[in-house]
Amino acid sequence: MSLRKVRYRNDPLADANMTNLIDVIMVLLIVFILVSNFVQTGLNIHLPEVRYVESMGKEKIVVAVNEQNQITLNGQRVTVEQLPERLTGLKKEYPEESLYVQGDQLATYGEVMGVVSAAKQAGFTQVNIPLRLLQKER
Repeated sequence: MSLRKVRYRNDPLADANMTNLIDVIMVLLIVFILVSNFVQTGLNIHLPEVRYVESMGKEKIVVAVNEQNQITLNGQRVTVEQLPERLTGLKKEYPEESLYVQGDQLATYGEVMGVVSAAKQAGFTQVNIPLRLLQKER
C-alpha cells in the first residue's frame, strides 16, 4: 500500500469579488445623482398665481425675495446693500443673460421693486418676474 501525500493550500480560498462592489457603488452614485436634482436650495418662495404663464427656459441669474423680505442671489443670501455690486459682477460675467426676480406673494411690493431697481442699476435691461399658473378649480 502506498501512502498518499496530502497537499494543503496556502493561497486564500475566497477572492474579493470586485464586480459586486462596483455594482453597489454604481447604484449609489446613480441614486445620489437623481436625489441631488430634486434638492432645491434657497428660500421657500410661493409665487403668485395667474391664468397665463410664458415658458422662460433655464434661469442662470435668479434673485428671490421671501415673505420675510430676505433676499437670495442664486441661492446665496445677500443684503440690499450688497445686491447692486453682486449683480454688476454677474452682468459682466453673463452679459447676454436676463435676470429673474422671484417675489413671494407675501413679500412687500417695495422690496421686490428695490430688487428690480438694483438690477436696472447693475445694467440689466431684461428683468423677468416668473409666475405660477393658476390651478383650475374643480
